[in-house]
Amino acid sequence: METPKKVCPVVFRLCDGQPEVLAFTHPSAGKQFVKGGIKAGESPVEAAIRELREESGIRASLPLDSLGHFQIGETRARWLFFAGKVPDLPDSWRHQTEDDFGHTFAFFWHPLSQPLNLDWHSVFHEAFAFFAPRLLAKRPQNLRS
Repeated sequence: METPKKVCPVVFRLCDGQPEVLAFTHPSAGKQFVKGGIKAGESPVEAAIRELREESGIRASLPLDSLGHFQIGETRARWLFFAGKVPDLPDSWRHQTEDDFGHTFAFFWHPLSQPLNLDWHSVFHEAFAFFAPRLLAKRPQNLRS
């Protein structure tokens, strides 16, 4: 099995009973989900938690629920997906990243029932098409927080 290239921690919430996933606008690369690489000696879950902290400022704790893996993009890089609820997050916020040259990302919630538009890079369309039905199948209201 190919070594994972990326991890994608999918943070979700229920808003009026409808699941939403955390996303952000990158100042030069459009709308995205949190994702990143795995460092040497780091488990995929540790990488997902670190990327979430670096890119969003969220300090999540274990456990995260696995949503599986999928090969994404022209290079078919293997991404691992994890889902988790983080209580009491605002509707939107800005965060200056610890990585990515200190960019400021603008966070928002994307309804799981809405398709992504052209403001999103194609790899995130692929990621969303993979994780959205898996997240719904796990019944978001029952996933760990």
